[in-house]
Amino acid sequence: MRPIDERQHPSRFFRMTSSWSLPYSRDVVFDALADADSYRLWWPQVREVRRLDETHGTARLRALIPMALHITLTQRVNDAVRGELRADLTGDLVGWTSWHIHGDNRTARAEFAQEAYLVKKGVPTWSVHAARPILVANHRSMMWSGRRGLIRHLAGS
Repeated sequence: MRPIDERQHPSRFFRMTSSWSLPYSRDVVFDALADADSYRLWWPQVREVRRLDETHGTARLRALIPMALHITLTQRVNDAVRGELRADLTGDLVGWTSWHIHGDNRTARAEFAQEAYLVKKGVPTWSVHAARPILVANHRSMMWSGRRGLIRHLAGS
């Protein structure tokens, strides 16, 4: 996928990162994050996941703010050896998302990165610009909740 040119619509462009330290092996964490079908079981803001085929699926996300995002994901990388997962996004978000998982047989660090445009219909550009700090805080809250949910999920496995 070509790099995103954030200059096209800077107020709608988001570059998000997060890092999760997890008390589980790198392989266990990789397998859990590679299983997108199970996200809705442990990540509260992932409200719905539907697999379309081996490399495509849809998801509905909703966090603290009252706005659901509908996205289609296309898997581009699923490499357990390198600990890398990557998918392209279309729908209400257009761009890409990735995980890089590092660690050993006791602990893992999962590095999340995403570059995407918010293109949801009905959201005026001025409101995205004004709400940017809220949208960023919303993402941070979602990532915090996802880490907690994954730890609980893996503890029950």
